[in-house]
Amino acid sequence: MAIRLINGFTLMTSALRTPFCKPTSAPSALLSFVLIAFIALVLSACGFQLRGPKPMAFKTIYLEMSPYSELAADLKRQIRTSGTTVAVDKREDAEVRFVVLEDSQEKAILSLGPTGTVREYQLRKRFAFRLHDKAGREVLPLQQINITRDITYSDSIVLAKDQEEALLYRDMQSDLVQQISRRLAAVRMTPVAPDAEPAVSGVPIGPGARP
Repeated sequence: MAIRLINGFTLMTSALRTPFCKPTSAPSALLSFVLIAFIALVLSACGFQLRGPKPMAFKTIYLEMSPYSELAADLKRQIRTSGTTVAVDKREDAEVRFVVLEDSQEKAILSLGPTGTVREYQLRKRFAFRLHDKAGREVLPLQQINITRDITYSDSIVLAKDQEEALLYRDMQSDLVQQISRRLAAVRMTPVAPDAEPAVSGVPIGPGARP
């Protein structure tokens, strides 16, 4: 009797296990593929898009900054990923000029401990720029970008905190590059009339105006 029960239990567990051990059939794989394609179609119909580089309205741009700086290198790389625009080395070859008005960073005390020692700093980065076309007209008005990061501090781990600070500054620069890229992608170029006169400091000079 015991043998029968054991055999019966073995047969029962084998029967239950068998359906779950079958490999995925072709119809199931096809159904999964159709389901994924349907979800992608619905998302695209709703206007959903993955974030990525956007095309820019101009084909060439000249960066008025040190070509050897890390920021210039990061900007050129990011602009190149747009697929429509490249940063040129000569001003006369560019459709637009990227004019830097401010590029600074600082570290300010954010909070103090009971003994008067610094417990927290705030890292700040300020950047300002505008965009001009070949004629000197202002294509993009003054743009100001402020980025901050908070960092705790301890005298017992100075080296580790210095490394963390360097990483945060690097992250702030990456954030800055992304923000600049998005603002450049939002620029819309307007056709220039053949008889249009040049502008000074981004202000067009029209008939009767004093230069």
